[in-house]
Amino acid sequence: MNPLDFLSPLNSIVEIVIKLREAWNNAQDRTDREKASISADLLALLNELDKTHRMIVMLVSPLRRIDDSNHQTFARDFTAVYYDFRDTYDAYGFIEERTHCHKLGQILTRLERYKPRFGSQEQWSDLHNLIVGLQAVEGDIIEMQYRPFMERFDQTMRMIEQYVRSNQIAEAIREKNEFLNSLKPDYDRDQAILEAMTNMIGEFTANL
Repeated sequence: MNPLDFLSPLNSIVEIVIKLREAWNNAQDRTDREKASISADLLALLNELDKTHRMIVMLVSPLRRIDDSNHQTFARDFTAVYYDFRDTYDAYGFIEERTHCHKLGQILTRLERYKPRFGSQEQWSDLHNLIVGLQAVEGDIIEMQYRPFMERFDQTMRMIEQYVRSNQIAEAIREKNEFLNSLKPDYDRDQAILEAMTNMIGEFTANL
């Protein structure tokens, strides 16, 4: 089991939204009012979907960028990343800084008014089922997967920091790479999904 498995349903929702976006863009009889309304609702959906991805990528990416090949600079580079991590981790409870599944449901209710206008019945049904499914297990995802992942991340960063303080750089690098390797290949997909969401958010914002 990958530590980031809990993001898979969100990724599936984004992939459906991408297809619905394409169907909406290809619709021939869009009114300006409909265009603004659909753009606003899809933008709200994406802004809610990207919260968990953005938080994880914001914390993991700096760790990935540290150069392992130079033991002389690793301690300095990691220490800078560690203090930024601590500022974020200690400041947030990861309750608001995540996707709220009940809000996805509220936005979906608004979007479904336009269901006959674009997209297939299968796409809308899949989107509905995914979001309803997430709403049913939202608390379990937070307590059994998201929080444990963030706690494990925190423990890993503390362990690396201890190794660095003891000048055990090889051990620090090993700890870092073991953690990052445990996220593969899901992390790369999650990062790509975040990039796709960011691009769509820019597109929908431009339509408002």
